Formats: sequence, structure tokens, C-alpha cells
Amino acid sequence: MTIVNTDNNTSDTRWLILFLTCMAMTGVYYSFDIPAALHQQLKDTMTSSTSNTSANSSSHDESSFSMKFNLLYSVYSIPNIFLPFLGGTLVDSLGAHTAALIFASLTLCGQFLFALGISLQSWNIMLLGRTFYGFGGESISVATSTLNNEWFRGKELALSFGINLAVSRLGSVVNDFVSPKVANEYGVNQAVWLGVGMNFMSVIMTLGICGLTLWRRKAGMMGCHDVGGREVLMEPLLSGGNDEGNDDNDIGSCEHDPNIETEVNEEGDMDNKEGTEQGHSLFQPLRHNDAMDGDDSETSTVLACNTIPMEISPTDGNHTNDRLLLDQEALENSSSEDATVPKTCMDHVLQLDKMFWILCLSCVVVYGCVLPFNNIASGILLERNYFTDPPSSCHLQYEDMCSMGDLAPKDRNKAIDSNGETCVLTKSMRPVLPSSLSIYASSVNSTISADWMNDSYVFDHLTENDLDCGDAFWRKSCTADFCIAQKLATEKSGRVMSIPYLFSAFLSPLFGHVVDKIGRRAILAVVSCVLLVSVHLSLAWMHSSPVIPLVGQGLAYVGYAAVIWPSVPLTVRKESVGTAFGAMTAIQNVGLALFPLVIACVYKGSSDRYIPNVEYFFVICALVGVVIGILLNVLDKKREGILNKIDV
Repeated sequence: MTIVNTDNNTSDTRWLILFLTCMAMTGVYYSFDIPAALHQQLKDTMTSSTSNTSANSSSHDESSFSMKFNLLYSVYSIPNIFLPFLGGTLVDSLGAHTAALIFASLTLCGQFLFALGISLQSWNIMLLGRTFYGFGGESISVATSTLNNEWFRGKELALSFGINLAVSRLGSVVNDFVSPKVANEYGVNQAVWLGVGMNFMSVIMTLGICGLTLWRRKAGMMGCHDVGGREVLMEPLLSGGNDEGNDDNDIGSCEHDPNIETEVNEEGDMDNKEGTEQGHSLFQPLRHNDAMDGDDSETSTVLACNTIPMEISPTDGNHTNDRLLLDQEALENSSSEDATVPKTCMDHVLQLDKMFWILCLSCVVVYGCVLPFNNIASGILLERNYFTDPPSSCHLQYEDMCSMGDLAPKDRNKAIDSNGETCVLTKSMRPVLPSSLSIYASSVNSTISADWMNDSYVFDHLTENDLDCGDAFWRKSCTADFCIAQKLATEKSGRVMSIPYLFSAFLSPLFGHVVDKIGRRAILAVVSCVLLVSVHLSLAWMHSSPVIPLVGQGLAYVGYAAVIWPSVPLTVRKESVGTAFGAMTAIQNVGLALFPLVIACVYKGSSDRYIPNVEYFFVICALVGVVIGILLNVLDKKREGILNKIDV
């Protein structure tokens, strides 16, 4: 398609649109990853109500927390098993600006319910909120990507997608830094309600997009594009407005060759009376490497059959999935070449061959050891590196008294070993806790107990799971040393767990560009999986700094994303590309819904420990990815190296 005149593309307004879409997606990404960043704080908050009112109250069901926590991500993915076949259609029907507003409003509603559920300590409301978030969180990426395509088509499109991806993913990184600090300083409720504020910002940004879009229409600044030699008004059709009598659609005009007679029928299709080709949908796909000199390989694809995959998603995030801008030829009618062109979605699905399904399986297992890992990364890092158990021989000098705070012994209650010697604790170890407690607010000075959440704190066997540092009893009066150490540890783990997403934000365009230049997609898929195996084995077996393994995780994540999604159109018929992307995204979300539950079961069966068995699960996923990658290379060789060729 040749762009003849596009007022959208030549106006400075497009940069304002890009700013608004970036900020809208930043808010969505930020709130999506709040549970992962607040893993420890949520555990304290959501288990405290069953652990601090009577004797023997220290018997938490930590496994139940793990299962419910992982459900927060499973219920997000469940709607997106089906939405890939509907989201694109909704964007086409309502217009990208209107759809973006609707989807942003759904995420706001979802985050509001999630925050309300935490305030009321109701898992049911929290899970309902995350489900709502799933309905909007993925599909808003379709709308914002379509907006980028409308405003930057033919000029700086690659740059716009790269900026959108980088800025949006930084929302997750900012969350990893900010949420733990806010929760530690002001409380978990304030941290999650800050997420509501971020989603409200996203709604405001999409309202601004709607206002600008309508203003541009009324100003008569709508793009004119040449479709098969015929120039047509783009903006009204792109926005889904084709009602007769809609004055907005009558604004503007396009000069065209008077020798070519063009008609626009009631459905918005264009017929060239001299030509033999019927016009296609104005949502034309763009060539992957033309649109992005570094594939925006950080997105999922939400679309309907025969619509364009254009999206940047938080699950990839995804949370998680990747962008591909396809050739215009991907949607060209090939009926003249093949008499068996599929007519329905099911026809498209049935004609997808085994190489495509192998790609889908690879996508499931590889993303299964990347995105679910991020969900629990804070817990893993605390257990492994930043809040480890002290030596089992260590105990307090006065075992049934507080360790630090208003109620602690004045001569200090230091930790000693079985020989009575002072225990040597490293900075990464959690402080030693009292073995038992029996304290009543009525027996303490009221100025001390005024901020306590409960009237009694009676524990026959106190464990770290019984503490809630949001309660002033633990934070100020009894275990101040523990709460200070936990605060520092959670904030540090939040910073470190952001490393893979930092790589994703800044290196995705570069990796996509490299893949365009060298090909080797199937080979790089294997290399990425081998790197993931080494990453998770090192996390399982070694106790060194997690920084290097997480750098490896980030490189593997970006590298795999840069090759898996561009491989899809190379393995399916041209007319089935849209369905293929929808099918892969749906299948991927099946894995993202199931894997967190499997991880929770492994955690429960490992005495509520992540290391090493949960890491072994990720290793198994990566090893399966290696085997599938080798199989892909074998099949690719039989098909003349279609995946490993350069820029096919």
C-alpha cells in the first residue's frame, strides 16, 4: 500500500497521541505486576487474621496462601484464552480510541475490586478484580497498537512501537521499585490503591486520545491512502464510523486519479471498476522488519480471524507476549492461487500444520518458565538470598520475650547458640524470633498498645508466618528488628526482580533487528531455552548473587520473544495468519492459567519452600523447550530452512 497523503502522519499531534498511549499502557503494566512485587506483604496481610487471636494460632495454611496468590494470575489468563478471537473485532467495530477507553475502564474496575478485596481481606473480591483486569489488560494493547498504526503509518512507525514498548514495560519496573517501598512505609492498602490511581491515569489518557481523535476529525485532518491505486479516506473507516449521515465522516477530501473510478460500498469495501482486485480491510498489516527494525518482541496478539495482530501486552510481558507486524500480502486474497481457501475460523484452524502446533507447544513451555517465575520471583529471592533462615541452633536469650521494641528486655534479647555464644548472623539472614509469646493489650501501657490491631498475641510456637509488620505490635513493640530487616529485603528483591523486564524494555527492538538481519530463528529458540536451563539450575543449586542468573533470564526472554512470534507467519498459509496468532495466544494463556496452579502444588509438596523443587519445575519446562527447539530445526531443514532464512 502506498501512502499518498496522511495528515495524521505529518502532524505533530501524533507525538501527543504516542505520549498518551505510552502513559495509558504504563498504568496498565504497573498494576498488573503489583501482586508479584508485594508477595511478602500480601502474605503478611492476608494471613494475619487467622494467626493472632488465640493460642496455637501460629498454624497458618501458607500453602493455601500460595494457591490463592497464584490464582490471581490464573484468573487473569483465563479470559484471554477466548479474547484473542474477539478483541480485534471489537477494536475494528468501535474504533481504536473508543475501544482503548473501554478496556482501560475495565482495568480500572478490576484494580478497584482487587484493592477493595485486600482492604476487606476477601480473596473472592480480589480474584474477581483480577478477572476483570484480564478482560481489559490484554485487549487494550490491541487498541493502542492500532492507534500507533493509524497515526504513524508510513512514517516513524517502527520508532513509535519501540517507544511504546519500552515506556510501557518500564511501568512494571517502576512498580517493582515503588510498590514494596510504599507498602513498607504506609501499608499494603495504600500500595494497591496507588495502583488504582495509576489505572485511573490510564483512563484519563484514553479520554485524551478520544478527544484528540474527534478533534482531528472535526478539523478535517484525516489521512488519505492509496489502496490498489485508489485513494480513500482512512480515518472514518479506521474508527469504525460508516453510518450514512454521520457528518464527521464527510469532512475532508482526497484527490485521486480521475481516470480511476472508485466506489465505497455500504460495508466500507472499495471496488475498482477498472481493476480486478477487490479492496481489503483498511487495517492492513505491515511487514515485520519494515514496521520495526527491532521487532517489538514483547507482546501478545489479540485478534479475530483475518484481523491484524497488533498489540503490546502486560503478560509478556504476561506478565507477557510479543509483537509482529506482518506483510500486506499476509491478508491478500489467494483464492486465485488455491481453490481451497478456508472460509471460517474453524477452517483456518484445521489447516494449520504441525510446525505451527510445535511452535505453540514451545511457546507454552518457554513462557511457562519466564512469566510464572516473575510472579513469585520476590518470594524466591527472599528465601534464597535476602531473607534466609538463621542457623537452627540459634535462639533468643529470653525465648518467650520480644526481640526488639517497647516490650523487649532492656538489657537486649540477643540471639545465642546452644553453647550460649552469640550467634553470628549475616545481613541476608532474618533475625531470630521468640519461640513463644503471651501478651495482652490490657496488661500493657495504653500509649504503647494504642495502635495494635488485636487485643491479644498468644502463640505457643511463633513462626515468621505469624508476623504482620503492618501491625504496630510487631513493627514497633515486639519484633522491630525483624520488620526492619524484612522491609530492606523486600525492597531489594523488588529491585533485583526487575532486571529481566529492564532487558525486555530496552533490548527488544535491538534483538528484533538482529534477527531480521541474521535469521536463525529456530536455532536461537534452542539457544534461549538452553540459557533458561542454566539460569534455573543456578538458582536451584547455587547460593550466589541472583543478578547474573536474572540477566541471563532477561537475555533468554528477549531473545526467544524476538524469534517465536515472527516465526508464526512463516509456518501457515497467508490467509490464516490472523487465526494462527489468535490460536497461539489462546494456547499460551492456557499454559499461563495452569502453570501457576502447578507451581502452588509443587510449593505445598515441598514443605512450603521454593528452592529447589519449584526451580526444578522451571528447568523441566526449559528442557522441554530445548527438545521442541531441536525438533523445530529438524522440520525446518526438511522445509528448506524457512525459519532460519534471513528476512524471508
